[in-house]
Amino acid sequence: MSIRSGLRLSRDAARWGARFYLRRFVIVFGLSTVPTVQRFVAVRWGQDLPTSVNVTAEIVTAASRLLLLYVIVKLAFGGDPEVGRLTRETRWERLGRFIDHRRSDFAVQFLVLGAAFVVCDVLPTMAIEQWVTGDVREWVTATLVAVKNPTVIAFTMIWMTAVARQMIVSETPQAAMPGDA
Repeated sequence: MSIRSGLRLSRDAARWGARFYLRRFVIVFGLSTVPTVQRFVAVRWGQDLPTSVNVTAEIVTAASRLLLLYVIVKLAFGGDPEVGRLTRETRWERLGRFIDHRRSDFAVQFLVLGAAFVVCDVLPTMAIEQWVTGDVREWVTATLVAVKNPTVIAFTMIWMTAVARQMIVSETPQAAMPGDA
């Protein structure tokens, strides 16, 4: 296996994830609304709110993101004909077998995720710090953080779930495991 096959895995997962995101847009966007609003308010007015409100809002945001991840995994694995027919044990076996036999492809996913983080988070933040000044900076930062919730953050959850899905449905060097249908 090579970097090329690892990048192909990322590409295939991103394509599957984009289709998933578009088909399930209302669900993904809806569950991302709570963190979107919370992040905007926290960045823009958080310093003016009581600590208890900020802490409670963070807990609600974390819970809504966990719910979003749960829904993504449930729909991606349970609702997918290729993966849904497999038992949970078989999915874990296939995932482990993929990682054992295609470690470099697995490792490439972290490099791609890191590159995506730089492009979607580090560079925009640096651009705001460099080019936006005064009171406008707070609004631009709040807007950026809010926009990232239903887009970048939600898609990253879908994409990483899609990577696991692709690993489960990929062929590995060994023969099929017992229980594979």
